[in-house]
Amino acid sequence: MILPLRPYSSRKLLGLYGVDLASAAASSACVAPFIAVVDRAIIENANGKRKLGTGLVQGFKAILTTPHKFIASPQFRYVFGLYFSTYATANVMDTSCEQNDVALSTSSWYKFIATSMINMTLCILKDRAFARMFAVTTVSRAMPKLSYLAFALRDSLTIAASFNAPRYLAGWLDSLDHGWTPNETTVAAQLFCPASIQIISTPLHLLGLDFYNRPNVSPSQRFTLIRAEYFKSTSARIARIGPAFSIGGVGNAYLRSHRRSFIDT
Repeated sequence: MILPLRPYSSRKLLGLYGVDLASAAASSACVAPFIAVVDRAIIENANGKRKLGTGLVQGFKAILTTPHKFIASPQFRYVFGLYFSTYATANVMDTSCEQNDVALSTSSWYKFIATSMINMTLCILKDRAFARMFAVTTVSRAMPKLSYLAFALRDSLTIAASFNAPRYLAGWLDSLDHGWTPNETTVAAQLFCPASIQIISTPLHLLGLDFYNRPNVSPSQRFTLIRAEYFKSTSARIARIGPAFSIGGVGNAYLRSHRRSFIDT
């Protein structure tokens, strides 16, 4: 239950929300180019259009040689919008829960529900757009419902591991006698949790793409594809989730940790 306490004045609360949005924008701008390239490469590798390594090389080459065109592309804008919205929602929920003195266990659920709704909706829209933009054929078709289900399960795992689990893991690490500072345990948890969940969520990602790319194949054929693509796709998604929710999450958390100094006069 949210208690009607008001620790911040209206002016400071608006300032904190402003820092929340600025932190989300800065973090998203830093990680979106890398994520956009990896996402496209994984999709084109899954549908057989291009090898994963080739897609990564050509994507990063485009960032370095024509950055202005890359930033103006739908590929970048979809990813930036997705992560800005996700970070902004998480940040605003944190500040709102602080403002209303919500218990940590309760605020974690509020944040999980809010970020899951935003992230899953936008991520599925992004994946649908990418699957169509980078398909082998130019014929567009509807995304199967099973693809939406697989992507929703994937994103639920990612959100929980990115915004909720690190807080609990950091608390457990703090309780151990290892000599780490609280800041070091927070960074370690923020890096480990989102990356490690990809071991479980990558098959869901590949399955969702395969439902779209090959709607009529047998379960055994899908299993064969997932088994063949699992290792390199998991490696790519771990590398991708590093900037997305680990490095980006650390940067976002760092900016927010100084937010009160930004608005104090």
